[in-house]
Amino acid sequence: MGNVRYPYVFSSINVGNVELPNRIVFPAWQPNYANEDGTVSGKLKDFYTAIADGGCGLVFSGSAVVSSDTRAFERAMRLYAEEHVPGFRQLFFEVEKRGSVPALQLVHYGRQDSSTLTGGELLAPSAIPCPVMSKLDPNYRVREMTHEDIQRVRGDFISAAVRAVEAGAKIVEVHVAHGYLLNEFLSPYTNKRNDEYGGSVERRARLIVEIIEGIKARIGSRAAISVRVSGHEFVEGGLKPDDFKDIIPLFEDAGMDMLNVAAGVYASMERIIPPASLGIAPHIGIASQLKEYASVPVCAVGSILSLETAESFIASGKVDMVAMGRAQVADPELVNKSASGREHEIRRCTRCNECMFWTRNAPEMSCSVNPALKARERVNGRPLASSTLTDPLYEIG
Repeated sequence: MGNVRYPYVFSSINVGNVELPNRIVFPAWQPNYANEDGTVSGKLKDFYTAIADGGCGLVFSGSAVVSSDTRAFERAMRLYAEEHVPGFRQLFFEVEKRGSVPALQLVHYGRQDSSTLTGGELLAPSAIPCPVMSKLDPNYRVREMTHEDIQRVRGDFISAAVRAVEAGAKIVEVHVAHGYLLNEFLSPYTNKRNDEYGGSVERRARLIVEIIEGIKARIGSRAAISVRVSGHEFVEGGLKPDDFKDIIPLFEDAGMDMLNVAAGVYASMERIIPPASLGIAPHIGIASQLKEYASVPVCAVGSILSLETAESFIASGKVDMVAMGRAQVADPELVNKSASGREHEIRRCTRCNECMFWTRNAPEMSCSVNPALKARERVNGRPLASSTLTDPLYEIG
């Protein structure tokens, strides 16, 4: 706790056997900067190394898809084949060289994907269309997963995690949030199965537990396992914070070393990327409640824009770590500037949400205040739209 101004933020913490130099996290992001084959591009490397240069303790790259049948974005990172490994190896080396801990989030998008991009039917625990994507994608099709599908996807997550660790990731994160495939299994809102993967909490959590156990069996103590959840889905019949009293122990018993608490699904998009109207840190209460059920370190995310705010949450015991996404996109030097008393130099995030390119159908992530990430082409002041989908996912106020 050497920093006088922010002693809790700049105290180290262990996630499993991985020591983090401070409590600030860059959450997994989908900038759409990968090469067309899903490998790490120079632009991706520059983006993440800038965050590491800025002093962030834990840098999640991602999301990287684990299977060839899921994509969601034209230039999403992929890690379902050995050809994807070398780029990640170089990226993780560069991040670690700068003093940050390199990590990777793994995802399957499930029903919240695009059949136009994947070229086929989308997988889900139950054949219930996503109310958002089914309206946006004219080719949208979804089907219920068979047991063979489940076994394959389970293996895909485990194999991708092993590749990530072999490439140098110190933490691998299983994406169980935001309405994607594993969240769909966990939630009664999307899982209507009547077999061993549906019904009770234990059955809905079964696939995730099997994936965590499988990863732990393969990687041992070489890396830690994080799980990202939507602690509140904000949809009728969806998961609420109280539900995690029974869920978190299942994940911990399976081998989870860190819990990363987000919120929302596509039907409650404003909770995934909170607009300014929701205020500062609108989901800290959710993360704090889930921390009551957890024995592993817990990370909060969502409109946390300053180290002063992060310090207050960590010092009060509400959470153990704080993820700052948009704030560090706006200024990757935020942590270092804050540590040295140069807050007046920080480029502040305005929460215009231009960085969430997929809500505006822009081709890739950009930032209205970071000159290194300015959109290359604009129409009426907005980033040029992509041709994949024709309407925004939701209108930002």
